[in-house]
Amino acid sequence: MAKSIAPAFGLELGELVDVAELGLRLVVGSEWALPRVVSWAHATEMTDPRPHLRGSELVCTVGSALLTAASCARLVEAVHATGSAGICLGIGEVHTQIPRALIRECRRLSVPLIEMAHGVPFLAINDVLADARVRAQSGSSQRNAELVSTLLAALRENAPMEDILSVSSAALGGSLSYQLVDPATEPPPTATLNAVVDDTPGSLSVRTAEGNLLAWQGQPPSPDADVLGQIGRVLEIARHERVDRDNAARQRIGQLFALVSEGLADSAALMPELQRAGLVGKSLTISAWPAETAPLLAAHLPGTLIADAPEATFVVTTGPETVYDTARELGLVCGHGSPVDVSQISRGIGEARATLRLARRHGKVAGPESLTSLTGLLEQQPPVRLVPFIDQLVRPLLEHDARRGSQLLATLRTFIEQQGSLQATAEAQYLHVNTVRHRLGRIADIVGRNPLEDNDRASLAIALWAYDRSRRYVP
Repeated sequence: MAKSIAPAFGLELGELVDVAELGLRLVVGSEWALPRVVSWAHATEMTDPRPHLRGSELVCTVGSALLTAASCARLVEAVHATGSAGICLGIGEVHTQIPRALIRECRRLSVPLIEMAHGVPFLAINDVLADARVRAQSGSSQRNAELVSTLLAALRENAPMEDILSVSSAALGGSLSYQLVDPATEPPPTATLNAVVDDTPGSLSVRTAEGNLLAWQGQPPSPDADVLGQIGRVLEIARHERVDRDNAARQRIGQLFALVSEGLADSAALMPELQRAGLVGKSLTISAWPAETAPLLAAHLPGTLIADAPEATFVVTTGPETVYDTARELGLVCGHGSPVDVSQISRGIGEARATLRLARRHGKVAGPESLTSLTGLLEQQPPVRLVPFIDQLVRPLLEHDARRGSQLLATLRTFIEQQGSLQATAEAQYLHVNTVRHRLGRIADIVGRNPLEDNDRASLAIALWAYDRSRRYVP
């Protein structure tokens, strides 16, 4: 038999704004915004947090990434696309006032925008939501009310889900288990929260609004289904808070990786993270994976040091075997560098980043051996280091072709692809050999490098490669 439980709880945006201690002010939105239901406050500094949003969250940020009109537009578009309740910008940490571009984009897409006073933590919003949930759903039983109060206190102290289950089991008698639904095989319900009462005495299970299962087993009488529903809500809040903390920790480590790789911080800055992961004194293999894969990799490799950087996700292991096994099991491309010690982490990050680019190009895992080619060497160079090749050897030819309608750059590219063969270039471009020779002479006159000479042809090949990469990575 089935018993209905109240739907997942949330507060309307207008109710949150009316809570004086939160220091909220509605900047964009009026009557159309106030009825929007807020189920959760999600703190992030990402400009596109779509992978981490489910809808109905109030997306909170101090705006450290909202420094341009484009970044403001990306955030507003992401919030709009996921059906989230709105954006809350904390004032004082980065911005003294809300960026005009953010206000403009929120008005354009009808996304509510709230200003939060300096000094008020974003978690205060979740405290208000959690308290309201409990007040709305708490039963008349004093024991149940005390249990819920205890769980809320544990929630505020960031207690792990295991502790919440343990406290709940002790209060109810019997045992509780919490099982996450697999969205691939069982899509979660979208609106209601259902309790399914087993026919077997001493068993009761509740399916939450997110589709997860909270099951109780013990000696009769069974607890109220409403109480299990409240415990389930607390567990889901705890789970989301843990996910947010884990995401923030990986992003902080990703920022450290970026600083170390760019020489702006010493590798010793990563020592506390390496110690926590038990990696100190070991040979390290650093692998780079596509951006936004950090949550997936963390779920697959629990306890592994993972850095969520903007351009890639970095994973630190003690050998390449884990890299290849994980890539095969998850169906992802990645690249990894040579084994390094702690003092060589910067080199390991650079090699991993370069091999990831090669892996994407070839569609398979790339290791340090792939860096021994000219392409592999160039992939390890910062783009700025190759800019002179583009400016001195490619751009003059582009400008000449644009003015004269000639095809010097195309002929040069074909000549390099044909390994310096005049005849093969002529055939590929349907030209006479003398025409090819004449064009190569014009190139030598314009840029001062003779494609017929090996060293100059290598320089021109590097310039073309750098030019092609710069076009691939233009935003």
